[in-house]
Amino acid sequence: MDNDMMENRGAFPVDQPIEALIRDHNTVRRLVEAYQQDHSREAKMQAAQQILTLLEMHSQLEEGVFYPAVRNIDPQMIGHFEQEHQKADDLVQALKNGSLDDQRSEQLLQQLIDMTMHHIQEEENDFFPKLQQANIDMTPIGLQMQAFEANLVHAQAQQSAQRGMRQ
Repeated sequence: MDNDMMENRGAFPVDQPIEALIRDHNTVRRLVEAYQQDHSREAKMQAAQQILTLLEMHSQLEEGVFYPAVRNIDPQMIGHFEQEHQKADDLVQALKNGSLDDQRSEQLLQQLIDMTMHHIQEEENDFFPKLQQANIDMTPIGLQMQAFEANLVHAQAQQSAQRGMRQ
């Protein structure tokens, strides 16, 4: 993830982890808009790469910490989200393993974008309000999410540094 994306994220709001997820959602929306509106091939490819990176990290954060911690609020809905994540994760991997610069990849990316926007809407309109109404202390979940995200960012930085050394 590039520095601009990290700076836009700001400090992790441990007492309001839903806000961190919404911030990610908003970043995805901005990147999708940039991808769809930019006509420069290079800028489109950069936005596409950032979309994939952010979705991969966001998905790991939700699957690894958030969903297990809030499953009891609506187990059926969390199961539905996990199924959506699996489909999205498969698309992300397919796109990362290929070239983003061909017709098939553009179709897969558009499919991923459509799925993601639908998923974001479901989380924000259906699940997050339920979670807020449950009135549970979100700080322990937020602390776990903060630590998990810090580890993801650290691992990604190490991978980037290793790729840089190999070139």
